[in-house]
Amino acid sequence: MRLIERAFCDSCLAAAGTAACGSAGAAVPAAAKRLYCPLWLVGLVVLFAGCGQTSADRSDDGRLPVFAGIPPLAYLVEQIGGPHVAVEVLVQPGQDPHTFEPTPRQVSALSRAKLFFQIGMPFENALLAKLRQSTPRMTVIDCAAGVEKRAMDQPCFEHDHSGHRGTPDPHVWLSPPLLKVQAENVAAALVRADPAHADDYERNLAALLGRIDAVHRRIERMLAPYRGRSFYVFHPGFGYFADAYGLEEEAIETGGRSPAPKQLRALIERARAEGAKTVFVQPQFDPHGARTIAEAIGGQIVPIDGLAKNVLQNLENIAAKIERSFAGLAPASTPGLSER
Repeated sequence: MRLIERAFCDSCLAAAGTAACGSAGAAVPAAAKRLYCPLWLVGLVVLFAGCGQTSADRSDDGRLPVFAGIPPLAYLVEQIGGPHVAVEVLVQPGQDPHTFEPTPRQVSALSRAKLFFQIGMPFENALLAKLRQSTPRMTVIDCAAGVEKRAMDQPCFEHDHSGHRGTPDPHVWLSPPLLKVQAENVAAALVRADPAHADDYERNLAALLGRIDAVHRRIERMLAPYRGRSFYVFHPGFGYFADAYGLEEEAIETGGRSPAPKQLRALIERARAEGAKTVFVQPQFDPHGARTIAEAIGGQIVPIDGLAKNVLQNLENIAAKIERSFAGLAPASTPGLSER
């Protein structure tokens, strides 16, 4: 019953909804300005709202109509909501969420959604700032509520050893312990919106939390010998994963900035010194820059996708690829690490 009590705590949910959408007057970093909704999108939102296509309690087949910003969140909603929810997702496979813009069809469907599950990507904040003005019945759920966000990793040629710098990192779904918090937020929102099926949501949540714990234990055992090691990735997106397993993510670029020639040489020297032979690249990014580094260190580029929908399966795939990248390195000494 704890979940039901939490779901009906109006003050808590109101605070989460407010935090999800941000302040209309908040300052916008220069790198994010391009993510703000274009004028055609604002016009479509107003048009669809004006035509009476506002959020409904049920879809045509009787399910709760909801949207998720990214595929991993859609997976959580589907696993917890089961047959009671109709889930649509904005960012499709292969699309870059950092530069994403919704289609007119997605805008129309959004105007009819009962719930929107967001994680804090810049495109979500920009879109929701417009949608809240014309779809007041749609409730926004910040799935990252209660998660302490780390700063986005800076490129490895810009490390500031006095502490982390940069904007908050939104990739919180790539840490199993933090994924549990997000699952609980999803379940609480569904219970609040659809209390008639609260027992089903609680039961599905419990099963999902058990699966997350099992995945976490398997990855811990897999990566325990390599605690303290670094892995190289083109775009920083795996910092929470690294934190969960005692690893270090080394980013080649961030904010769309690639290293200058002098910085590139320093990066290559560092990778060679560490014996790195793999550079991971997300499918949403051009692999050219990563390929240059991989060739210089006598290594290879390996695809790694942080946005795959089945997040539990993907977490194990990511762990397996990172483990293979360490295969030529001697395991680090980890005294006192217990088997779980």
